Amino acid sequence: MAAHAENGIRVESFPEVAKQGGVCLVRASGPSSLKSIHGEFHGERFPIAFNNETRFYEGLFGIDLSTSPATYEIKVIATDEDNKVYSSTLPLRVEKVDFGTQTLSLPPHMVDLDAKTLERVNQEARKLQALFQTFRNERLWEGVFIRPVEGDISTGFGLNRIINRQQRSQHTGVDLRAEGGTPVLACNHGVVVLVDELFFSGKSVILDHGWGLYSMYFHLSEALVKEGDRLRTGTILGRVGSTGRSTGPHLHWGARINEARVDPLALVEIGKLSILTNHLRQQD
Repeated sequence: MAAHAENGIRVESFPEVAKQGGVCLVRASGPSSLKSIHGEFHGERFPIAFNNETRFYEGLFGIDLSTSPATYEIKVIATDEDNKVYSSTLPLRVEKVDFGTQTLSLPPHMVDLDAKTLERVNQEARKLQALFQTFRNERLWEGVFIRPVEGDISTGFGLNRIINRQQRSQHTGVDLRAEGGTPVLACNHGVVVLVDELFFSGKSVILDHGWGLYSMYFHLSEALVKEGDRLRTGTILGRVGSTGRSTGPHLHWGARINEARVDPLALVEIGKLSILTNHLRQQD
């Protein structure tokens, strides 16, 4: 029978207070004899692994934009070579975000869909849902995440959208301003799992970064990769365009972590925070 050691490992979260649509880095330290370790948040399990650079066990999880503001519990459970179980919990407060509202006017045929187009849209939605439910038990991402283009934000994450006076779904990515033809870069290492032309998002590329983390690049003028390609951080995967339901050249950049809809810019910030924390520790 496995033993149980309460608070046998030390757990930290970055940031200490999270927001709807945010990303959290969990960092744990414990005995060197650990053979398995994982985390749990909001009823979902997420993987943790040893980071040789920081010398900590680390994992990422996302906080869906619809998560109710409250204090939740992060739990980390580990087992050593003698099957002794270690666990530790940490509270995490999730704060409400005022995402704002955007009002748009688009051509009626792009909003009021005929039966044939609606069926296409529903098929594409089911395809994406199945894709995001696929879990690659391999961590491909490493180091910091980068912005795929350097443009300013034209439409922020989570905006409530009213299109032609109709309430529509929230904006689950960020729109970055860029001229047509601008190279679009992979935000981190990953495998190309989708190259397609979709009704709403036009020419689209999706990368699987492993451990349930996906990034999306929509409205491209062209894709320069094919499904199955393994990309490095900064690899050019396509060029900015205005395909699909778009009013001008820009990049829609999105992210999912185990189906949680998160702000992709939070991935960039969590990497910066991790590096800063490591630097301050080294100075102590």
